[in-house]
Amino acid sequence: MAVARATTEMTHAGEASNFAPFLRSCKKECSEPIEGKITGEIPRWLRGSLLRNGGGLLEIGNDKFNHAFDSMALMHRFRVRDGHVTYMNRFLHSNAYKRNVSANRIVVTEFGTRGFPDPCKTIFQRFMSKFIIEDFTDNDLLNIVQLGDQFYVCSETNFIHRVDPEKLETMSRVDLSKHLAINTATAHPHFDRDGTYYNMGSGFSLCGPTYNIVKALPASDVNVNPFETASIVCSIPARYRFKPSYYHSFGMTENYLVFVEQPFFVSILHLLWLHIKGEAYIDALEWNPNLKVYFHVINKQTGERLPIIYTTSPFLVFHHINAYEDSGHLVVDMCCYNDGEVVKGLCVAELGKIKEDPYHLAELTRCQVRRFVLPLDVSSQDLDRSQNLVKLPGSEATAHFERNGSVFCQYEALTEPGPGHAEMPAINYAKYNGRKYRFFYALGRKVPNLETYMMKINTETKEIEIWNEEKRIPSEPVFVANPNAAEEDDGLLLSSLLHEENENKVALLILDAKTMKELGRAEFETESSVPGCLHGFFTQML
Repeated sequence: MAVARATTEMTHAGEASNFAPFLRSCKKECSEPIEGKITGEIPRWLRGSLLRNGGGLLEIGNDKFNHAFDSMALMHRFRVRDGHVTYMNRFLHSNAYKRNVSANRIVVTEFGTRGFPDPCKTIFQRFMSKFIIEDFTDNDLLNIVQLGDQFYVCSETNFIHRVDPEKLETMSRVDLSKHLAINTATAHPHFDRDGTYYNMGSGFSLCGPTYNIVKALPASDVNVNPFETASIVCSIPARYRFKPSYYHSFGMTENYLVFVEQPFFVSILHLLWLHIKGEAYIDALEWNPNLKVYFHVINKQTGERLPIIYTTSPFLVFHHINAYEDSGHLVVDMCCYNDGEVVKGLCVAELGKIKEDPYHLAELTRCQVRRFVLPLDVSSQDLDRSQNLVKLPGSEATAHFERNGSVFCQYEALTEPGPGHAEMPAINYAKYNGRKYRFFYALGRKVPNLETYMMKINTETKEIEIWNEEKRIPSEPVFVANPNAAEEDDGLLLSSLLHEENENKVALLILDAKTMKELGRAEFETESSVPGCLHGFFTQML
């Protein structure tokens, strides 16, 4: 595989500390915008705000969270205007945050951390809370999205929060289960070009769990809750009655939605028992290496599932990159792990072992970009198992009928395997989501020092271009198209950049998305640590 170096050469001198930002704890908000020190050039046409979300408070009193996905949510905003950039951050004032801070200890159980008894509650209140599903955490630390003129932070529960993107203030909490038959929702919804919102959430009934596809239209009035008129497009029964598959995202093309049901399950009975006992929820997850992955393809307009059953060998996926239709096929690109061990690898205890054994963590978090091609125009009446059903020119992916009439799909690798990493992907979403595309951007990680870098991958040639800088840790790249763009990669790549040697420093990094060369950056120094962030987007509204 050809690799083109862009601006700086890969280095090996740094310590294995590129996971360290997720072990930082912000003790004081940067609640008022501060001006950045500019080096290079900030393109004058870039106007708007890069909004980010992630864990921010890892320690409360004498307690410390056990998992990277447990830290209290901290929102970030880089505002760009006329070549100037400001930065601010604020905590999401969720019920979990307010209860924890008020008690000065962790009293709300998170994914990997047990909450201790709340001293503000009576014994009766503590007992009853074990049987109330609403007592689950509402710590929305994963993403921030825009629906019409409204902005929401979200995680993977039924609770989302509307926020003011100007001041990063928490406005209100929305319980999606009050409007739809769902008890969870992904933090990665999709948006059609008319602004229609699609997401997935799990529902539960007497017949067992279902995967429900949700559709909502942007509200015409900023005071209207758009989820009040939301609807369920399709309900997909889970394979097992008490063990729905875990999922973090899904794919969308112009005409279809693609849901990957993977053999990484949430044991409902175990989850409820853990909730009653007040234990962390991570132990309710179960990986089964003997079961296949199922692809479910749903028509967006009718809500009907295609009758073809697509399967493949087991893997775990958090992030879909893109999906599109091409000559009677569905092309689905994803960041894939060999198993579910990556979830344990993100425990604080495991992250603390990086310097001792970086190869171990690299192996746990190894991620490969894989392309699956699902043939749409096939008939199970012809069960010739030797025939490759993929007729897409130039594709290395294959698909064959199995004896039971299902179609088994074998992927094409877009990145090499090995202990490297390719995650947190981004594309030119506004123009190419759901459409045939050439480029995506992602974070890479190299062993033995696990330094993080940004890369650009050409899906046709598989060439990779890299940007990295010693002792600097980039976040998920965000693509912003040039307003006069004629080509897919004509635009900018934005990333929040952290310093290894100074936890209080953060920068907005701006790269030319064509060349992966730096154009400029704005650097800030705050009064407290700036932790690593997870997901976000750029909006021109602010």
